[in-house]
This record gives sequence, C-alpha cells and structure tokens, in this order.
Amino acid sequence: MTLQSSGQISYSDIINEFGSSGNGGLGAYRVSENIGSLSNMPLDSGVPQSGAIAFNDFYSKKLNVVVDFHSGGTEYRQNAKNKYTANGVRVIGGFRTRPTNTSNIKVFVNVNKSIGSVTNNATSRCALRTGTWDSNTTLQVDVGGSGKIYGAGGTGGHGSNGSGRGGDGGNGNSALGIEYNGTVVNVASGGYIQCGFEGGGGGGGGYSNPDKNPQDHLSTGGGGGGGAGLPIGQGGVKGDGTFGAGSDGSAGDDSTRTIGGDGGDGGSGRGSSGGNGGRGAGTTFGAQGGGGGGGNVSNSPGGNSGSRGAAIRETSGVGFTLNISGSGQVVGDGNPANTAPGGVS
Repeated sequence: MTLQSSGQISYSDIINEFGSSGNGGLGAYRVSENIGSLSNMPLDSGVPQSGAIAFNDFYSKKLNVVVDFHSGGTEYRQNAKNKYTANGVRVIGGFRTRPTNTSNIKVFVNVNKSIGSVTNNATSRCALRTGTWDSNTTLQVDVGGSGKIYGAGGTGGHGSNGSGRGGDGGNGNSALGIEYNGTVVNVASGGYIQCGFEGGGGGGGGYSNPDKNPQDHLSTGGGGGGGAGLPIGQGGVKGDGTFGAGSDGSAGDDSTRTIGGDGGDGGSGRGSSGGNGGRGAGTTFGAQGGGGGGGNVSNSPGGNSGSRGAAIRETSGVGFTLNISGSGQVVGDGNPANTAPGGVS
C-alpha cells in the first residue's frame, strides 16, 4: 500500500512496500531502470536516483510494476491484467515479487511491439484489453515508439452465387479496450493505435437472354476487398455459378495493416455482367459497396460494405485520459477520448 504522507516513517515500512534491499540500506533504493520504451525509471516518482536519500523521500510513494508487452514477437488478443497475474511483469527495483492485490500500486502497461486482434465481426472485440483491476490501482498504458495496436480488418464480401446478390463486407474490430476507470493512455512519438477497417461489398450477378434465343448467359460478381488491420482483412472470394458465355468475377485483394484491398472485377459475356467488388477501407480510402450485375433477365445488387471498429473503446461507466506525443497516432474513434464507443469484448 502507499506509504504515509507525513509523520514518522520507518525502514520496515519501506521494506514492506518495496521489498528488502539486503545490506544496501536506503542507498540501494536509488535505482534507474530501462524497461521496454520506459527509460530511467526510479523506484517511484520523486525517489532520488543519486546523491543523498532520506526517509522523508519516501512519503506517499508506492510500488511500481511494469506489465511486459514489449519483449518477444507480435501478440494477439491480450489482457493486461491476465498478463500481470501470470507474472509477465517487472517490479521496479527488483526487491520483491508483484503483489496479488494491486490496490495502491502503480501499474505501467508498456506496449513496444505489435499487438493484433482476431478476425471477428463484433466491432467491440479488442486486440488489447486493460482488464479490471483492484480499486485504487494507478493504471497507465504506455505505447512506445515501436508500439502498434491494431483492430482486425474485415473480410471482403463474396461475389454473387449465380445471379444473386453480392455478399456484405465483414466488420473490422477494435484496438484498445479500456475496462478500468481513470486509466491514462500515453502514445509516444512513433506509437500507433488503429481501428480495424471494414471490408468492401461483393458484386452482384447478371443474367442475360439475348434475342430470346435458347442460349442464356450468366456472369457473377467480384469479391470485395479486405479492410485494413491486424490480422489483415482477407479479400472476398469470387462469384461462381456461371453458364453460357458468361464468366466468373475475380476475388478481392487482401489488405495490408493500413491499406484496404481492391475489389475484384465482375465477370461478363454476351450481355451479362457481374458487378465489381467494392474496395476495402484503410487509412487513405473508405470502403465501397459492391456493384450491381447487369442483364436483361435479372441484375442483382452488390453487397454493402461492413462497419469499422474503434481505435479505443471503453466499458460503460469508465473513462480514460489520452495523451499523444510528437508523431504518435491514434486512428479511429477514441481520439479524442470523448468519441470512444462503449462496449469492450
């Protein structure tokens, strides 16, 4: 728990909070640690890192713990509290293990690598959730210069089956989910948080009977482009079910993490035409619905584009503070903080 703010403070009080320094005495608590993107961290803010140190330097100080989302490779669908519980942490100073109860300690969730979500049509699904913490925890999410958090991209809609309608594009989902009230989110220069973008709609089919002759012709639509995110949005499959001189459309293109995929071209032949698939959304362009098919017997509409997730979401009754430095970016709803939609899963 936080040390007292006045009166007599004892060495045993300091040990109970920060752990024993062994034979190092008070001087051993002058620490400077570099952890992930966090540099020159003291035992707690205001505790001297050099020079004289005294008991009154520990008034109102508390244990600091860093949750590790900075080492190793890309991770998906993470929960910061779960990682804390699993001991994926560094206790500043290294004089003790992390406490089970987090009341009155300071927790830094340090992200300095890529974290992605999972392909899912629920826009509330998040790549990284804070989790819920014990009351009076001080919680801070620090996205470092190499930290990137992405919602998953939506899949492109399928091209028409036969002369039917094109499929709707899939929804993107969200990057960061805030589940603890009072969380502070700091995005350093170069840090990045991005919503998952929506997939484009698939193209509709077209059915033709030129001159009412015995030979009919049917062409199918192209697949929609995938929406940007991590995982990337897969392009929609091409339509099928052609006959006569008609042809199938082509599949939509996959996205990248930031750029939506192009829709596939619709098929055509002897007066029948399938609609083109719509483009998937990304940081540069919005999504498109699929084009309609053409033919003198039937021409079906294309599918709708999906919906995008958010950069940052929050659970009901929870608020957070967002600070962005230098070239840091937060792309999508949640920047500014009062635009964050509710619902985190």
